[in-house]
Amino acid sequence: MARDIYTEPEEIDPHTLRNLGPLAPLAGVWEGRGIDTHPIAGGTEESEYVERIELQPTDPQPNGPQLLYGLRYHQRVNEPGDPATFHDQVGYWLWEPATGTVVQSLAIPRAQVALAAGRAAADARRFTLRAERGSTSFGICSGPFLEEAFTTVAYAITVTVNDDGTWSYEQDTVLQIAGRPEPYHHTDRSTLRRVAPPTLNPAALAANEG
Repeated sequence: MARDIYTEPEEIDPHTLRNLGPLAPLAGVWEGRGIDTHPIAGGTEESEYVERIELQPTDPQPNGPQLLYGLRYHQRVNEPGDPATFHDQVGYWLWEPATGTVVQSLAIPRAQVALAAGRAAADARRFTLRAERGSTSFGICSGPFLEEAFTTVAYAITVTVNDDGTWSYEQDTVLQIAGRPEPYHHTDRSTLRRVAPPTLNPAALAANEG
């Protein structure tokens, strides 16, 4: 019998916030301060940054029998005291309950996108996602300049939910920089505090009003 790739689950809970598994503590609006270690001509530099991340629940997303719950996010980073955007990033954090898979999709306005994934228990307080250049499932795609000058070989992010209600991440982007023989680890680490709660996703709002 052919595999059924079309039929969606008969019952889907519309309340995303109660179906996010290890992503549940990340829902809301957050502000934090971090350290960025990045390449410069002839060496490396470490810079402090401040950031704001909004993570809001989306409606459940079925791909036929596959079911994903998620958070749509926008991350804006700037240097302390400077209102200009230093880094802007959008995407989704997704949870697939059936397989215990966490997925992060990200896009930045430097002509680059990535899709990273990792396994975690539903109640995990720490998990790691990875993407690799060349992978057709969880990979990295860059525009011509970045692909030639700052080739992104791999990406990894580890998220830790802290006991005080904050959460932290450690991010490692491995670059092969033109003219440098060894791979370069561009790292970011930050701790974030919630400044506003999440909103309900549209399907949950409708269910509450019904």
